Amino acid sequence: MSEKQSYDSYVAIALQPRTYGCRNKRDVGKNLANACNLIDEAMYPGPLAGGAIKLVTLTEGSIQGMWDEYSDMDQAEYCREVAITVPGPETEKLAEKAKHHNIYLVAQAKVIEPDIMPDRYFNTGFIISPQGEIILKHRKNLVHTIEGTTTPYDVWDAWSTKVGSRLESFYPVVKTEIGNLAIAICAETFFPETFRAFCLMGAEVIIKMAWAEPLIMDGYWEVMNRARALDNLCYIIASNFGPYYTHPDADAPYSLAGGHTMIIDYRGNIVRKADHGNEAFVPGEINLKGLRKYRLEGGIAVMMAQMRSSLWKQIYEQWPEYPKNLYLKKTISKARDRNELHKQIVRKFVDAGIYTADDEGRVTIPSKLRKSRR
Repeated sequence: MSEKQSYDSYVAIALQPRTYGCRNKRDVGKNLANACNLIDEAMYPGPLAGGAIKLVTLTEGSIQGMWDEYSDMDQAEYCREVAITVPGPETEKLAEKAKHHNIYLVAQAKVIEPDIMPDRYFNTGFIISPQGEIILKHRKNLVHTIEGTTTPYDVWDAWSTKVGSRLESFYPVVKTEIGNLAIAICAETFFPETFRAFCLMGAEVIIKMAWAEPLIMDGYWEVMNRARALDNLCYIIASNFGPYYTHPDADAPYSLAGGHTMIIDYRGNIVRKADHGNEAFVPGEINLKGLRKYRLEGGIAVMMAQMRSSLWKQIYEQWPEYPKNLYLKKTISKARDRNELHKQIVRKFVDAGIYTADDEGRVTIPSKLRKSRR
């Protein structure tokens, strides 16, 4: 089969690697070596799932871990010590694996973009083609207050000028012979709008990266994955990481994310999943022909055909807007300050009558800030 021909069906493998928090670029090498080994190991028994293996996915943190969030490292320091470029020396190692195995390979890193904003890093998902080329980069648009990542929204004016302001500038989709692919990262998955935007751009297979405990053990992860697939009639490949080491010298791992990597089909059914938090790989069939047929012939199940966008537009016109350009001139470097901003926004919800405050009118953040452990 020619690489230009479309695959009706193929096998995707979602990897669930052990991960190390990286304090510097030297530490990154340990994660890369482990990721490359896991790719090779998964390719050996993977065909037992049936069909040609054409897509392999890593998850958020597979290259650099979560040291910036754990230690509350500021942007400038992280840019100097840990952030990488895409493409760059680190992604070249992954590109070699993509070429060797003739696969599309999906990964994530925290990336510096000097041409867009100096002294900022973006949480970036990217796709490498079987020819070893970077064919898609998606920068995470929504982050939790514990994460200091810059998002395109945080530097809206610079992003709009240098990249664009249309929907595809924030929610890119790449068309390939294995389907139209997109990436959603961690906190983005809390927002149904993320997946609706990707599907409006034509996405058929969305690689959904990582979430943390306790939202794995309580079932939220699975519910969210299945709902997003069903809502948009798309495949969700939900890769999470397994054992997490705070840094490469840590004596033992802990279950930060809890694993439970899974593949969900376009009707919200689980194709296959890992029922544990150990290092693993999860293979599953992507029936692209079936998805495309169902979207056209699924009848009442194709709920997107019934959308009343003019009606729902009013929701966002009245919703208190999150402020743009927060990081345009400087970053909000510490989690405590980002939490204060969060409280200010929640206060706007109270003032608008959307939320109701307690009897004393307080707005609080339920989780305590982590102290620096560096």
